[in-house]
Amino acid sequence: MAIHIGKKIKEELFKQGISVSTFAKKINRSRNVIYDIFERESIDTALLNKIGIILRLDFFSIYSDQKEYKKGGVVSFVKDDKPVYNTSSEHMKALEKQNELLLNEIAYLKKIVALMETKKATPKKKAKKK
Repeated sequence: MAIHIGKKIKEELFKQGISVSTFAKKINRSRNVIYDIFERESIDTALLNKIGIILRLDFFSIYSDQKEYKKGGVVSFVKDDKPVYNTSSEHMKALEKQNELLLNEIAYLKKIVALMETKKATPKKKAKKK
């Protein structure tokens, strides 16, 4: 499936609540050029990089998540199973949640180790024969 980068840029711009005029000023283009960008299926990489910096979004990752490789004359589609984050704040939230889960797991493992050490330190009583 082809990526329509202009639509992706437009979606992100409106998602972030940035006006076309403000965005145009930030990338030193006119409003008409911005509307033209929204219609483009492809875009110059330097401009895409500049747009990504302004919107704080790596648009190149959209392409890297959709890779095609030729092997023996056959084109195969490889989908990256990594989660896609639209903003760095979403990525930070996911990392913070993962960190919290790992800290909980560490605390649980420490309790298990403490119980095992307590059990090991307690001497076993031998059963008496009658």
